[in-house]
Amino acid sequence: MLQYAIDKNRSEPVYLQICQHIRADIELGNLPPGTKLPSKRTLSADLGVSVITAETAYSQLIAEGYLYSSPKRGYFVSDTLPSGTAAVPQRTALPEEEPIRTDTVFPFSIWARLMREEMAYHQSRLLTRPPAEGVPALREAIAGHLKGMRDMTVDPEQIIIGAGTESLCMLLRMLLPEHSVIALEEPGHRSIANVYAYLGMQCIPVPMAGDGLDMEQLRCSHAEIAHITPSHHFPTGQVTSVEKRYALLSWAAQGHYLIEDDYDSEFRLSGSPVPSLYSVDVTGRVIYMNTFSNSLTPTIRIAYMILPPPLLERFRTQMHGISCAVSTFEQFTLARFIQDGYFEKHIRKVRKLCLEGRSALQMRIQKEPLFAGAELSGTEIGTFCVAAFPTSLPDDVLAAKVQAAGVRAAMLRDFYHEPPSGDLHRLLLYYVV
Repeated sequence: MLQYAIDKNRSEPVYLQICQHIRADIELGNLPPGTKLPSKRTLSADLGVSVITAETAYSQLIAEGYLYSSPKRGYFVSDTLPSGTAAVPQRTALPEEEPIRTDTVFPFSIWARLMREEMAYHQSRLLTRPPAEGVPALREAIAGHLKGMRDMTVDPEQIIIGAGTESLCMLLRMLLPEHSVIALEEPGHRSIANVYAYLGMQCIPVPMAGDGLDMEQLRCSHAEIAHITPSHHFPTGQVTSVEKRYALLSWAAQGHYLIEDDYDSEFRLSGSPVPSLYSVDVTGRVIYMNTFSNSLTPTIRIAYMILPPPLLERFRTQMHGISCAVSTFEQFTLARFIQDGYFEKHIRKVRKLCLEGRSALQMRIQKEPLFAGAELSGTEIGTFCVAAFPTSLPDDVLAAKVQAAGVRAAMLRDFYHEPPSGDLHRLLLYYVV
């Protein structure tokens, strides 16, 4: 989404003002090469200008060499800038800091309408301080969504709303024993590890086996908690086997807690959904966690978790009188978005986008020499897969070549808490850019 200040009272044509803003962002590196720009209709709506004005601005930038267009795909930032200009290099972000873009299908107009309606007809509740758990309307909507999408029966009272996954981790830190040891998947989300370490928790990386977390290593770790992604492991794409799931639940029943991070369960592309650990847990030792940052857009910092009764009681005691960190405006808007069926429609569109991206990637692997012999895994769910390359190239060189070929990629080794020696020749390849 591009937001620029347009002054229609200036003598300079509006389309040239738009050109100046986009040109500056490209030259400063804020819009890197290959970035997909909003459609001309989306740009016109965002800036409050006509479609013809937006199209004229894009045409001018194409003529200048800043953009190029691709039939049925849209407008993109050129790989090379016009002579005489130079982009300012930007810092290299960790792979998990680069979210998959779903803004091409995000229904901005619907979201804006729902928010306007909330502000017009429900002003009193918008100005009421939300409880620590989050507003009841959103928790009820999430419970209904989980029943329909994941066949999970959840009491809305057990749902806690937070401002992103990191915020929920901070809340959990206040509920769990002070000197807790937490087991993390190796490889896994480094950002999550950084949050737990910052909160003073001892983090123990536990390697992944072929069918899930290595149980022997988990038992030897002396961890009281394990943060896992069993439905679709990040970043290898593994799905934890049934046998391993019951082994994890058995471990949890011995006085431990499992944090089930179900970060992209909505994006199953083939096969039947894998039941959540929470739905089969009978001992109350599974904490279910999910986020709307992946399924909607990273700018909507709303996540939620489902607490077992003992932790829920502790939460209510310790958080009494504290307000939820997410604004009531966004909470009520999201509740409407889910209840009115727009979230489900959005998920279907993103799934379609992922399927198209997966098919395109598979075709490229069959045709292009660079991908010759590469084997894909983890293609059944999510917005990425893992490719193993039969090559002697260093991982960084391989990743650079794949990126240059127009496929967004990240080195698997970058997701290890303790980086392995040598090259793995395995890359994450993303379907959606």
